[in-house]
Amino acid sequence: MTSQPAAIPLNDNSDYGLCFACGPRNDGGLHLTFRREGDTVVTTYTGLPHHQGFPGVIHGAVITCLLDEVMSRVPVIEGRWGMSAKLEVRFRLPIRVGDVLTATARKDGGRGAIMRTSATVTLPDGRLAAEATATFALLSPNTLADMAQDYPDLARTWQVG
Repeated sequence: MTSQPAAIPLNDNSDYGLCFACGPRNDGGLHLTFRREGDTVVTTYTGLPHHQGFPGVIHGAVITCLLDEVMSRVPVIEGRWGMSAKLEVRFRLPIRVGDVLTATARKDGGRGAIMRTSATVTLPDGRLAAEATATFALLSPNTLADMAQDYPDLARTWQVG
């Protein structure tokens, strides 16, 4: 009999909330929220004027952040947290301010304390705008406890300490 992974929430509603990508308390952040669809993690994001690079085009670093963050939730559906160890992004189309994007991530493999993932960003018409692959180093309970030591509610949601 195999044990079920611990149920860790995909979204941060803890006493921390300051992550640039997903933190609800970060005024300058992306405020991403995630949902599980089978073996994938999905989020949406609408390009904002203060996230642009070239006029009217969302900065590539913001799209990279979107891809990284949706992939970071893939280990969570298996009851683990991971930190980006390697990330490769390919931009296929410009993404305009105001575009409602869908980012989807899935597990591609891994073993031990490593997980490989991939993700896509699609435009409202379904065209592929960006894609990425990443390797995540899975974090130990002790590492998570150290990170969350000043945030007891976060530590509880991470199921550490």
